[in-house]
Amino acid sequence: MESNLRSLSTTGLDSVIDIRCDAYGHGSDWVSESARELGFSAFLTDDDPIAPIPESTGLTYGTEHGERVAVVSAELVAIKTIPAGDSVSYGYTWTAPAESRIGLVSLGFADGLPRAGSNTASLTVAGHEVPIIGRIAMDQCVVNLSGVDAQVGDIASTWDTVESVTVWANATRRAPLSLVSGLSWRVERSWI
Repeated sequence: MESNLRSLSTTGLDSVIDIRCDAYGHGSDWVSESARELGFSAFLTDDDPIAPIPESTGLTYGTEHGERVAVVSAELVAIKTIPAGDSVSYGYTWTAPAESRIGLVSLGFADGLPRAGSNTASLTVAGHEVPIIGRIAMDQCVVNLSGVDAQVGDIASTWDTVESVTVWANATRRAPLSLVSGLSWRVERSWI
């Protein structure tokens, strides 16, 4: 956040810091405190809900440029191999074209992972981008781990780069800020 705010101060963009919607899921107290420490004093709050989103907001939160401020991650809770022809998740919208190693990740639409990312988006596991296969469920999703040396307990992450936020936004037909602000109360937040 600090490097994005420092960049913002040199870009000439509007220096109003938009902290509406709990700072788009990042925590308005934390964001406003960080911004004040760097000399920002103008804030757009929930008191003005229909004001346009300032150009600076994508940089502030690293959703369109700058550095990512937040990463969403969850545990890989199960791994198994399925034969060609087996299907996964609700509605069986993905069928294995060959024997496939699949993993279950404890992250779903109730956590804020858009269901529209089913069969179109990906997560990062063990340093590899792996596709989400099948329909994203309430509190879990399935990924294809074929060719990836992942183990139960590994961390799966998403929205860990500006590029991954853009890919998810395109795959789910949502604005990048709506992705991060849609994270639910179920997702534990920690600030570093």
